[in-house]
Amino acid sequence: MLTVGMLRKPALCVLTSALAAVSLYTSPMMPTPYAKAENLAPSTLAAAAAAAVPVPVEVAKGVQQLVRLIPELSQRIVSFGGDVDGPGVSGVQVIFAATAADKETSTDRAIFDPTTGKLLNLNLQPKAAQKPVAMTDEQARTKASAFVAGLQAGGSAYQPKEITRESSLTTVRLVRTVNNVVLDDAYDAFVSFDAAGRIISFRMFDGRLYEKISLSALPSANRVISAQQAVEKYKESHPLELIYLLPSQYSLGNPVQAKLAYVVKDGVITQSHTGSALDAFTGKRLGNPSPAQLQPAKTIAVNGTGEKWVAQSEAQAKDIVRKLLRVEPEKLPLATYTEAYGDGQERRLYIWGHFAEGTADQDKRFQMGQIPAGVKANERLHVLVETDATTGQLLRLEMSDGTSVSAKTDKARDWSAAEATLKRLLPTGTSQVRVRDVGNDQSTLITADLMINGLPVYQADQIVEDGMYSLRVDSATGKVIQIQMNRPTEIIAPAQTKALMEQGAVERLLKAYPLELTYIHQTDLQSGAISWKLGYDLSFRQTRAHCFCGVESKVDLTVHLDAVTGQVIVKE
Repeated sequence: MLTVGMLRKPALCVLTSALAAVSLYTSPMMPTPYAKAENLAPSTLAAAAAAAVPVPVEVAKGVQQLVRLIPELSQRIVSFGGDVDGPGVSGVQVIFAATAADKETSTDRAIFDPTTGKLLNLNLQPKAAQKPVAMTDEQARTKASAFVAGLQAGGSAYQPKEITRESSLTTVRLVRTVNNVVLDDAYDAFVSFDAAGRIISFRMFDGRLYEKISLSALPSANRVISAQQAVEKYKESHPLELIYLLPSQYSLGNPVQAKLAYVVKDGVITQSHTGSALDAFTGKRLGNPSPAQLQPAKTIAVNGTGEKWVAQSEAQAKDIVRKLLRVEPEKLPLATYTEAYGDGQERRLYIWGHFAEGTADQDKRFQMGQIPAGVKANERLHVLVETDATTGQLLRLEMSDGTSVSAKTDKARDWSAAEATLKRLLPTGTSQVRVRDVGNDQSTLITADLMINGLPVYQADQIVEDGMYSLRVDSATGKVIQIQMNRPTEIIAPAQTKALMEQGAVERLLKAYPLELTYIHQTDLQSGAISWKLGYDLSFRQTRAHCFCGVESKVDLTVHLDAVTGQVIVKE
């Protein structure tokens, strides 16, 4: 929904005389699309000629098209209020006011593409109805479909899907289709109605409603395997992975209860399709890994030394720095403070180094590596130690000298350094861990996650760069320069035998979201080129409004199952 924060300060103006032919001035809209300029009042023409911000003819045509679809706007005064910058949509703002005096305060607004004049966003104030219109789902879908169809000039069609009702507002979500086959993208359109049955809102993302897709680029749906064959192939592909799942927040000093959960392999939000989608012709899984998945995870056994990393004083913090980072912070100025978190936990921070004059201690953690000019060469270093304020347990250790290296790093050397440090962090004995390098050619970032009973342990809401242990290696020196630990003192893990069998879990998932024939676009990670596939994918994408964007999750919980109860859980 459009908000005030999205708008630049309006520069209200009327249309220039160049648009006289389409009769769009600060006067009530004429229902006919082509009024003659000579029929307009001289004062209106003079005002148009003096307008400071010319408005493209195409936008005026777009307004006329909208008025034809929503006739009530023909009685409004139209003003133009400058440009709008995102999020999600940018263009020219148009304001609809009941009277000239309401032009600056009216909240009835629309956004149009400045080049094509296509409607991108509409927001009208809902009206209370003495006798609310009880729109059926079918009526809402039909009316929303007619509105969207009226906006288009070619391109793909839009098919109405689910309807949501909130208070007096009814919203229909429509998804893109070509030849009655849905597209895998998240470029949905939303049409909302108020209690009186009026269209009051239209939303979409970045103009994709009008994107033309070449039919020649799409594979034909002839000779695809049947839906039943797809189901059998899906089950055979083992699309789910059983894991132990920790809550998103927990106290490190207390036992933490893990849950058994089935997640979709390779996730739902990490790709343009779910990680378990099948090629509609061969029945084989469609692979399209994200950048973070190019280095596959591997399970290894590590013999831990069981060393204790606890700091409840400056001296103990310095000792940790010397042993794990092999640097001496003694000559550097020290800032130390305690920081409280919303969940009741407290962290103790020790930060060494020279920072810009006036930098507050609490801000120094965000300026690691920003070393001011004039600092002696042997003192150009920042070091941070973060601990649990109650137990002193080490949580984070980091150092930076402010330099950056773009040369290709030595991965074998980096892994050797990371493994040697990981051994010192793990408890005594052999631990099974799942490790992955989520860095790139110029950097190495190793994440390590504990395995229990052969199953990986993940935390809800972790991002891909975080693990139970995370270690960053300096690509220039091969030394570990950052350590992060997030391991509870004790994990209570239910027996794996309590989980549903995998096939039973798959059955429940398919009952909730049956496979649907879908056009799937795959992007080449090197060239950025897009190719289209025809596949069978979970219909979750076409039944839920969801933002497939933002940071990449360590484990994707968009759609997952409670492995004990079999409940299908959707996190939106």
